[in-house]
Amino acid sequence: MVTPHSEILYIYALKSWELNEVTPFQGFAPGLIPLAPLLALPAFLPTDIEQLTIPPEDQMARRRGGMGHWIWSPVNLDTLIEKRKPLPVVPFMVLFTADAGVAHSVTKWRKTLTLKPLHVSTIAGVGALAPDELTLERLRLYCRMALRQAKTLQRKLDIGDSVKALDNWKPLDARPSSLFFHGHNVTVANELTLRSIGEEAPENSKGHLNVSEHESYVRGITESTQAVLKLHDAIADRAAFLVHPRQPDIVLVAPASYRRIEERAQHNAPSEIVKKVLRAMDRQRGFTLSLNAEEEDVDRIGPIMSERGAELRLQSLAVALRSASTLAATIRLPPAVNRTDGVVAQLSAHLRSYDNPPDSKTARVFRTVQNALKDAVPAEHLALMQGSKSGIKIIADAALEWLPIDGLPLGLYTDVSRIPVTPGNILMEQLRPRPPIQVRPESFRNFLLLSMFDEKDHLAELIAQAIDKLEDSKGRPIRGTRRTPRTVKEFIAAVNAYEGPMLIVDSHGQHINDNVAGGLIIGGEAIDIWSLRDQIRMPPIVVLSACDTHPHDRNHASVANGFLSCGASAVLGTVLPIRGEDAASFVRRLLLRAVEYGGIMNSTGRSVPWTNIVSGALRMQLASDICGGLKDRGLVTEMQAAELQLSANMDLNPHRKDWLHRLALRCQEAGGFNAVRWQVLYDDILAASDVIRYTHLGNPETIILSEPAMFERFHKAFE
Repeated sequence: MVTPHSEILYIYALKSWELNEVTPFQGFAPGLIPLAPLLALPAFLPTDIEQLTIPPEDQMARRRGGMGHWIWSPVNLDTLIEKRKPLPVVPFMVLFTADAGVAHSVTKWRKTLTLKPLHVSTIAGVGALAPDELTLERLRLYCRMALRQAKTLQRKLDIGDSVKALDNWKPLDARPSSLFFHGHNVTVANELTLRSIGEEAPENSKGHLNVSEHESYVRGITESTQAVLKLHDAIADRAAFLVHPRQPDIVLVAPASYRRIEERAQHNAPSEIVKKVLRAMDRQRGFTLSLNAEEEDVDRIGPIMSERGAELRLQSLAVALRSASTLAATIRLPPAVNRTDGVVAQLSAHLRSYDNPPDSKTARVFRTVQNALKDAVPAEHLALMQGSKSGIKIIADAALEWLPIDGLPLGLYTDVSRIPVTPGNILMEQLRPRPPIQVRPESFRNFLLLSMFDEKDHLAELIAQAIDKLEDSKGRPIRGTRRTPRTVKEFIAAVNAYEGPMLIVDSHGQHINDNVAGGLIIGGEAIDIWSLRDQIRMPPIVVLSACDTHPHDRNHASVANGFLSCGASAVLGTVLPIRGEDAASFVRRLLLRAVEYGGIMNSTGRSVPWTNIVSGALRMQLASDICGGLKDRGLVTEMQAAELQLSANMDLNPHRKDWLHRLALRCQEAGGFNAVRWQVLYDDILAASDVIRYTHLGNPETIILSEPAMFERFHKAFE
C-alpha cells in the first residue's frame, strides 16, 4: 500500500511574463504584485495535515530545526497547467490567484481534473473561495475531499492514517498580542511569526506605526524582535536540534533597488517633481520618505510611489513567511545602510589599486566603512545581533558582513549567509522553502575542482598544489577530481557529469562596471553564467575561488548570482579580488574542515550546517593570519605562533564567542605588548586578510552534514 504525502502545497499562480517585463526598481515578475496580500495566508494554516496533531511547543521546535516550513511557490500559469496538477500521492494543493485572466483559466483547468486543488482568489465570480473564507475548518474539509478523490484515482492508496490525522486537528489556543508598536512593513515579519503561533493581531491604535517618529520604528522593531526571540526559550534544549540544527535566529532585512536606478531614472524624468521624488528615494536614510509636494503634484508622483510601495510590500510579506517558517526574529534595517555604498566603493577602489596594499591605510579605509555601517544601524539592533545564538541571515545588498560586532565583522562573529534583494525574482526564488539536503562528511572527498587558468598563469597550480597531498588526521587522502575545461562546452559537461556535493571553481573573475554582467573567465573569455541556466545542473555547493564574483560596488548581475540562478543552493562568492596563495590555503582548510570536523561532530551525535563549516573555516583562517602576521613582524617566534594557533583552533572548534578576546590576551602575553598595540596590529591584519573578501549566498543552512546512521540512532531512541 502507498500512503499520500502529508504536505500541503500553497501555490501562487501568476500570468506568464517575459524577462524584460519586471517591476522597475527591484525586478519582480509583474504578476507577483497583486498576489502580495495573499502571501501571509499560509502562516495561519498548517504546513501539513499532521502539524495540528502535535503539541504547540513541538510544532515550534520543528520549525526552528528547519523541518516545519510552509511549502509555497509562485508558478507561471502555463507551467501550472502543464506540469503541476495534484497527484494521488501529493493530493493537497491550495491555489491562489489575483488576476482575472489567470483566475478564469484556473477555474477552467480545475473542471478537467478529478483531483482538484482548492482555489482561493481575490477575483469574484470564478467559483473560488474569497481569501477571508479560507478558514482552518474549510481547509480540513478540502483535505478530506482530496483524499477521497485521490483514492478513486489510485485504489491501492492507504488514506486511513491521513483521515485520522485530519480528525485529530487541534487549533492553537489564541492569546492576546504581546506587541504595542505594530502595523507597518518594518514589523510585519515579526507580527506574522507571532500570529502563526496563536497570538491575536495587535489592535492598539496608538501603537500603529504610520508616519511615526524614527525612534518609534526602532522601538517597534526592537520590541517585536525580542518577542519572537523569547519564544525560543521554551524550546531551547530540544534533543532534536542535535540532528536538525537550529536555523538562524535573526534575519536582517535591508530592502534596496537596482544600483543607481533612481539616479539613472532622473535623466528621463518627465518633470522636476518626479526628479525630486527620485532624488528623495535615492537619499532616504530613515524608515519614512520625507517629501514636500503640492497637491497638484500627487497625480505625477503617485504612480512612482505606488510602484515602489508595492515592491516593498511584496518583499516584506515574502520575508515574513520565510521568517515565520523557521520562527526567526526579523530586524528591518533603515535605508541608511544602503547609503554606505560610497565608502564601500572607496574601499573596493583602494584594494583593487594594489596587489598588496599598505596595511595601515587599508585598516583606516576599512574602519571608515565599518563606522559608516555602525552609524547606520540602531544601537539596540546591534545588541540584538550580538546575542544571536544560531546565526544570522542577511537579506540585503549592503555590505552587512562588515558590520562590527564585539571586535569582529558580523560575517566572522557568527555564522552568516545572505540572500541578495536584487533582482527581485532571484530574491523570491531564494526565499522559497527548500527541504534539507543531507550530505555525509565523507562525500566531500568527492569534490570537483575546475581549473580554468591559462597554463602559463602563475595562479594555475596553486590550489592543486595545496590539496595535492591533503590528508585527514588518520592519514586518509582527500583528493577529489580535477578538470581543466578550456571551453564553455567542456565546463558544462564537467559540471553535468559530476554527482558529488561541491564544485570548486578556480579561475579569474571580473565585473568591470555597473553596465555589464560579471564574467567567469573560461578559455580566455568572460562568460555570463546566467546564460547557462537551461544547460547546466549545479551541485548544491559552489565555491568560487575567483576575484570579484559578487562585488558590493557593481550591479546585481554577478557571477555568484548567476550560479544561484542555475540552481546552486549555496555559493561562496568574493566581493573583492582575492590572492592566489591565500585562496589556496583557504580551500585546503575548507575541505579539511568539512571532512574532519564534520565527521568528528557526527561521531558525537551532532549534525553540522554547511554555514558553520564555511564560517568556521573563515574564523580559523583569520586566526592563522593573526598568528602568522605577528610572526612575520618578529613579535612572536614560530613556536609561539604555532601554540597560539592551536589554542585558537581549540576555542573555535566548537565555536566560543570570546575566542578573539582570549587570543588577544595570549598574543599580548607571548609578544610582550599592551592592548593598545594589539588593537593597531589586529586592525591592520584584519583589513589585509582575505577573510573579509568572501560572502556566502543562498541557503547554506539547509545543507546538513550528517551520517545516515546518526539519524537512525536518534529516531530509534524516540520510537
